[in-house]
Formats: sequence, structure tokens, C-alpha cells
Amino acid sequence: MNIEYKNESYTIDNVSVSNLAETYGTPCFVYSEDSISKNYNEINNAFSNNKKKVYYSVKANSNLSILKLLSELGSGFDIVSMGELDRVLKIGASPKNIVYSGVGKSESDIKKSIELGIYCINVESFSELERINKIASQLKTKAPVAIRVNPNIDPGSHEYISTGLESTKFGINLKNMMDAFMYADKENFIDLIGIDYHIGSQIETLGPFIEAVFSVAKIIKELKANNISVDLIDMGGGLGIDYGKNKVPLLKEYGEALNKAIKDNKLEDYNIILELGRSIVGNAGYLLTKVEYIKKDSEKNYVIVDAGMDNLIRPALYSAWHNIICTKTHENKKKILCDVVGPVCECADFLGKDRELIVEQDDILVVTACGAYASSMASNYNSRPKPAEIIIKNKEAKLISKREEVKDLYAREIII
Repeated sequence: MNIEYKNESYTIDNVSVSNLAETYGTPCFVYSEDSISKNYNEINNAFSNNKKKVYYSVKANSNLSILKLLSELGSGFDIVSMGELDRVLKIGASPKNIVYSGVGKSESDIKKSIELGIYCINVESFSELERINKIASQLKTKAPVAIRVNPNIDPGSHEYISTGLESTKFGINLKNMMDAFMYADKENFIDLIGIDYHIGSQIETLGPFIEAVFSVAKIIKELKANNISVDLIDMGGGLGIDYGKNKVPLLKEYGEALNKAIKDNKLEDYNIILELGRSIVGNAGYLLTKVEYIKKDSEKNYVIVDAGMDNLIRPALYSAWHNIICTKTHENKKKILCDVVGPVCECADFLGKDRELIVEQDDILVVTACGAYASSMASNYNSRPKPAEIIIKNKEAKLISKREEVKDLYAREIII
């Protein structure tokens, strides 16, 4: 965490939180460039070499300035849409450093990916594989693919983000995977370069990751027995972050554990991709919000703020817990047990429940660990403009996304 309390005020990378709120308004997102760089470098130094590379999962936070920073640090990119592809190209990344995942790729998506020459298309179903083959044959070129398999490993995280089980929409199950590999291996317009897996997100122990490496090593042996060779292993990602109540492995520990599993399974000769998003940007971001009202006439106390589920949907969607800090100290005031809620007309519109806070009207609250799956999942529900985004770079605040205006919300609409 790069938020500190000193000299009777809170700062993010030595920039005053109260000044940020006053300058840019609330709600707003604030990111620490220093924290993002440190996180990326920690896993990159522990894991990467000439055969292994870290790719950033763009869906975690797709702001152009953050993508540019990571590209300059040496990251590749894992995308799941054409919008993400265009963002990555916009900041100057090479198509050869892009892999395309996701279950619903359209014909135009696949055609553009092949024409651009991206590194790899991660195939999620047999029907997708057939579509890629058809399009590649029309283009008279080979399409590079990796088959995404489901190792059927329970990562122990929320059911919505456990993506490596047989019951999910992602990937091809173990009992059907060999048909896909054999088809891809024999077709003239498919270049079968790899195997891909991703077991889930916000995983808080190393065991599932190690188990997955052993599982995929067995699959590769089965492929060899069928005279099918690959040279790429895309390991996905999924390492969790500390939201304030949980403990997770360090990025260095994660990288070292994977290195050992790779060595133990004699996989050092393969090109290996590690896809990480949340663990790089999650704890580098903060949501600043202003207290509008304190309501004490209900069964519960409510602290009503100007940020809502349209800005941070994780608590409503995943029952996620984020730490909430009041940036003002109030001497001789007692804590109240309260729910911190937003202005959106939904009972699910809360940022935190049953929190003990010393708080007054007009105080600025900081919601921590909002660097991932916050701004990237934001909406305009209730016709609310999206907040500004700011990054702290060399101890200076830089605007990296302007606050939307109400007129922006209906700029594309047509009155008939």
C-alpha cells in the first residue's frame, strides 16, 4: 500500500489525498505508478528469462497510461476483446506480444487477429477452432493457436472467478481436449503452437498453481504419445491480492514456486507465458469519495457517499471486501458501526458493510485496492458520469482520464 498517514494527513505517494479530492473532484480513481512498477518488476525479476515472459491481463485495468507504463517495463498483453486489442496497439505494443483469449470471438475478431499477426489465439471450444480454420483458409495463411484446457482444479476462490473447473464456460474439458488437439494438428491452416489454461482469479495459496503445472505436464506427455508437439505453455494467472483481511503469497514467492514446478516437470525448454492483472495493479489503486450524509434514523447507521456500485461493483457482485479509510481525524468522537453506501437506486449499492468509522459529513474516504476490476467494470447506471482517473508519477498527480460530463452520456443517442 502506498497510502500513508503523516503530519496529520493522508497521502498517496506523498501527494495529499485532500488536495487530490479538491483538485479533481470526487469520486475519482488514483493510481500509484511506483506501486505498479514495483509489482511488475518483482514478478518479472523472479520469473522471466529468455523462455518465460509476463503478460498483463488488460481486463484488470485498461487505462492507456497504465498500459503504456507496463509496455515500457517489458510486458506482453493478454486481451479478451477487439476494444482491448485497439487499446494495446494504440500505446505502440507489437502484435507479436499479444495473446487473445475469451469464449465469444466473432468472425471479424478472428480475421483481424490473424491479419495483424498476433502471437497466439487461445481457443476455448472446438467450434471456435473450426471457425478459425475456416477463416485462415480464406486468408490463405496459418493461424497460430493454443488450446485452452480445463485441468478441473478448484482454486478455492469465488465461484464466479473459478474458471478452470469443468462446470465453467471456459476452455475444453480433459475428456474432449484430445479431439481438439488432433484436429488442430492435422489442419493445414492451423498452426498449433501451444496449450493454455487459467484456473481462476484471486487465488490466495500456491497449491492450485503447482497442481495445475503437474496436470498440464501430464497432458503434454499424452500429446507426445500421439505425436503432437507444442512449444508454448500459457499458464494464465490468478494470484490474489491482500484486500486488508486476507493473506496472499508475495509475487516473488509465486514466481519462484512456478519456476520450481516447471523444473520438476522438465518444462524448461517450452516458451511460457504468465498472465497477471490484479496482482500487478490491484493494490496500486484507490477510490476517493466524499461523505454526503450520515443517516442514523434507521435500524442501521448509513454513511452515504458520492461513489457507488457504478464505480466499484465488486462488493455487490462478489461480496468483496475493501478497506475504507476516513482521511480526517475527529478527536473526542466515537466510532459508529455503519454501512458505507452510494447514491445508486439499488439496495446492493454499498462499498462496505458493518464498518467501524469515526466520520462526519463532507469527510473524504479512501477505498483501497481499487486498481483492478474497478474502473474497468464501471458503468453509467442511473446516468452517472464516470470519474476522473489520476496517476501519481514522480510524486506528482497526472490526469490520465477526464471525468465524464452528463452530455457525454447521451452523445451517441438519437431523438426521433
